[in-house]
Amino acid sequence: MTKNLVETLLFASVAINAALLLFIAGVLRKMMNAVDAATFKNLIDLMVRYSTKSPFMIIALNIPLLIAMPYYYFYGFSNWWLTAGIALWLVAGSIAKVFKLPVYKAIASLKSDEADQLKVQRRKFNMGNIAQAALYSAAVVLMLFGLN
Repeated sequence: MTKNLVETLLFASVAINAALLLFIAGVLRKMMNAVDAATFKNLIDLMVRYSTKSPFMIIALNIPLLIAMPYYYFYGFSNWWLTAGIALWLVAGSIAKVFKLPVYKAIASLKSDEADQLKVQRRKFNMGNIAQAALYSAAVVLMLFGLN
């Protein structure tokens, strides 16, 4: 494989991650905001349960890392734009995990009739997804500058 091909695959995999988060932060957020607290809780519980066991989600969200490791081994860190994009993608994903996992746990621990607490968690869920989608999109833009 040529360096340009691997860089294109790396870019595409991060772009897919950004697209997934843009969908969640956009369409899914609007859908979640349109339902009552009990339905919101149920949908989040189902989303967490099924997405953590989904081969597609596991592969799609981790493939940039699987491509980046051999890329840097064989080609080094000479493409600063690509490296900046991957670094931002890694930092954004790590921050999102630290921020969103407690939100998912809080939602799971609440009862369906605790509307006020679920409203607070819904806001945190939305903020986390919007921030992650924005940072992933910024990573894609950075990487775009590094493509030949």
